[in-house]
Amino acid sequence: MSSSPLRAPTDADAEQVAALYRETYPVWRPVAADDVLAWLHGTAEMRVLELAGRVVGYGDLSVGDDVRLDVAAPGHWDVFFDWLEERARGTGPPRTCFPQGHELEQVVDARGYRHLGSSFTMEIDLSGRPPQPSLPAGIDVRPYREQDSDAVIATMNDAFAENPPWRKVTPETFRTVYAGNRLADPALWRLAWDGDELAGCVLPDPSRGSDVTLGWIRILAVRKPWRRRGLGRALVQTAFRDHFERGRRRVGLGVDADNTGAVSLYEDIGMRAVYRLDDWIKDA
Repeated sequence: MSSSPLRAPTDADAEQVAALYRETYPVWRPVAADDVLAWLHGTAEMRVLELAGRVVGYGDLSVGDDVRLDVAAPGHWDVFFDWLEERARGTGPPRTCFPQGHELEQVVDARGYRHLGSSFTMEIDLSGRPPQPSLPAGIDVRPYREQDSDAVIATMNDAFAENPPWRKVTPETFRTVYAGNRLADPALWRLAWDGDELAGCVLPDPSRGSDVTLGWIRILAVRKPWRRRGLGRALVQTAFRDHFERGRRRVGLGVDADNTGAVSLYEDIGMRAVYRLDDWIKDA
């Protein structure tokens, strides 16, 4: 029997892993060592490849109905995909995601993966203070409070229920992945209330990774009964204003490329697609 060359990472590996991400995905993943340290104390399954005393690859697995690999290992991809596919056996199909045109396309194609879908990263340059959002009648936008967490979880799960990549948020994942994320600042979160019902929410992060020049909108969720009334536009513009007040002059977000309505909304607000991410899956 042969053993895997991969080992569990330690805090001492954080700087080398961050450098791998910056080398592998210079635009998509401007990762800092502090980001990696937060990952190392999270819930994903993580491995590094060390050769001659140097970390030359990192990967982590997120396990649910499928098994998703996030990886940075230029020149050493296959050992991480071997690990992914072995872990996925009997659990769910293996998946991964990376920017369009990346060298990984040839790797996953040779291993029998197929393109499942895409998303755009969109940005806007804020040349001046964004306009005051125009809210639909009866809607009141308020800051997030800890006691609102259950309502926010239910709103996100309701809004994205028909989006196949979405994984249902639980109270535990909300605490760790959303509110407890190193980059999260719930003081930026805004909730749109219609009386006692939460109609939608926008959950911005102060920055995206180590790129402190870019404000980020991690989640925009509007429940179906309140769609097509201008609420999504108003919440995005609210996030623009809040980022602007904090000194950000660029704001970005990710959106499913097949969600043409959302893409059109963001384009109409003034955002543009800066690159595309492709999702790949290997069927059983």
